Amino acid sequence: MTSAPSNGRRLLQEYVGNARLMSLSAVDGDGAPVLLPLPFHAAFAPDRLMFIAHRDRPLVAGLATRPKVAGSIIAAPGRGVTFAGLSSPAESPDPVRLAPGERLYRIDVTEWLLFDEHAYEYRVHPVRSIHA
Repeated sequence: MTSAPSNGRRLLQEYVGNARLMSLSAVDGDGAPVLLPLPFHAAFAPDRLMFIAHRDRPLVAGLATRPKVAGSIIAAPGRGVTFAGLSSPAESPDPVRLAPGERLYRIDVTEWLLFDEHAYEYRVHPVRSIHA
């Protein structure tokens, strides 16, 4: 029988690994909240999310001074994750593919919250914390 923590980790990797779009929340350069849908790429152990954003996007202006971010990834109705972490600029493995003004960013995930209204062990408490 699979334990809840390892099953939670498996579900986390399945949901995040199969998704391609996240909603990322941060604050802009003036301190106002910003929510931005972005395509992303995930990596695990260590848990990271990579995304590309243009320097003119409001969210990007605040990342240098306020790198704490949070977001969500919806895998299917009733299933997905929320996350919190620290964002920082990353080196692009292929800078030629970036458009002028674009930059690659990395989120080092510090916390995941898995929600799955359909998995048996999550029916009573559908939100479970999964440590990064």
